[in-house]
Amino acid sequence: MSRQILAIDIRNSSIAAVVLSTGLKNNTIEACAHVPLPTAGAEGENPLPAALSELLQKMTQAHSSLIIGLPADRTIYRTVFVPFREDKKIRQILPFELEPNLPVSVDQLVIDYQPNTDPGKNGLLAAAVDRHFLERVMADLSQTDLDPQRVVPGDYPLALSIAAHSDAPDDQVLLLNVGLSKTTVLGIVSGRIELVRSLVSDISSETGIEALALKVRQTLTAFGDSRPDGFSVRKLFFSGPALTDDATVARLDKALELPSHRLDLRAMISKLDTAPHLDHWQPCIFDGALSLALIESEGRACPHFHRSGSPLRNYWTTYRPYLKGPMALLVVVMLLALSGVVFDSFLLKKNVNQLNAQIENIFAATFPQTRRVGDALDQMKSEIKKIKGGSIDGGQSENKVRTIDILHELSALIPKEVDVVFSRLVFGNDGLTLSGEAPAFNTVDDVKGRLEKADVFKQVTIASANMDKGGKKVNFKLKIDL
Repeated sequence: MSRQILAIDIRNSSIAAVVLSTGLKNNTIEACAHVPLPTAGAEGENPLPAALSELLQKMTQAHSSLIIGLPADRTIYRTVFVPFREDKKIRQILPFELEPNLPVSVDQLVIDYQPNTDPGKNGLLAAAVDRHFLERVMADLSQTDLDPQRVVPGDYPLALSIAAHSDAPDDQVLLLNVGLSKTTVLGIVSGRIELVRSLVSDISSETGIEALALKVRQTLTAFGDSRPDGFSVRKLFFSGPALTDDATVARLDKALELPSHRLDLRAMISKLDTAPHLDHWQPCIFDGALSLALIESEGRACPHFHRSGSPLRNYWTTYRPYLKGPMALLVVVMLLALSGVVFDSFLLKKNVNQLNAQIENIFAATFPQTRRVGDALDQMKSEIKKIKGGSIDGGQSENKVRTIDILHELSALIPKEVDVVFSRLVFGNDGLTLSGEAPAFNTVDDVKGRLEKADVFKQVTIASANMDKGGKKVNFKLKIDL
């Protein structure tokens, strides 16, 4: 199950797009396209909608997720120090902390920030974009039926990809993304972006290259002075649509006098394939769009100015076409299971009604003169209890032992030599109680032992045995089960 991501990198002079197909093992670049962006006409006509339409005509592949990168020079960056890490608190105070250092009113900006584990020490890198500019871009995208899941600052995702996939993540790395009129300088320290500056540049001449090199050195000097540990560039990466000419790259490299490398993000990532027909791939043009697609596929944190829905909803939108078949099958299975439950309930109710009818018939046949009130089974039990004299157990029969037989057993088992006097005998269905008196407790035990030998007595128990007040006789009571 793959996911198609369309990433569009919008710049002042051009737009570039990449379609990335994500898989379980590898990601694949399925398509790429580049369209120059002409300057606005005399009447202020916006060229972006027409350029987007032309770009989409070249991108025949379908996509399910869209991420947009805005021109880097449209984003304002500031470092803010806050004493806490909670996202809700940071967002509450961020506008107030930024307002004294902004060239425009904070109400005109959409603000986000780069999370930091220690914002009180290293500060937060906050990013802001003009709200009206963002609304115009969203309207242009809407004209071409594009609904982005995320809108992020340009060139920032490229620095994030370098920090994540570079072979030296702990180094102090510098990225120069050179455009036709603007250059973005991004400083990466220990895998975290700490410097973002946009510089006016024109590298079409030697003078312009020297001027850009001077501005870069001044920026690095100021940035190094602001940090306790300074900033010494260990590796410099070149990228950007203005560096298609190798000679220009060589002249800029010579002017900066830094250990530089021409960036090729596609070659930096190991698990990344390219469709065979993409023979027009140029890293300096498409690396920005590729980095946008990568942060979306990898779920990497990046400041954003627009996000449609939650990540869960975005994944549902992405994989919904693949889930239609299994979901339909699941619905059919659930309907069949529900039908089985309803059918079983119907059969059970039918059986219950049949049993109730049988109970009614039995009640009417057994007690024809009795009017049924309430539950028939309970009423039958009550009637049987009345007939049997208080017992509701239909299987229990009356005691068949006669009183004369009990007296005979008592006379036969206890001889005259045993000094015992029986004073009371209480006879019931469940047994009898025998009371009397004896000269000693041993005599009571002897009587109990003799009575236990009778066949009509199941069990003999001494219920009580107490010495009388004179201390001469023992009053006892025996419980005998029949």
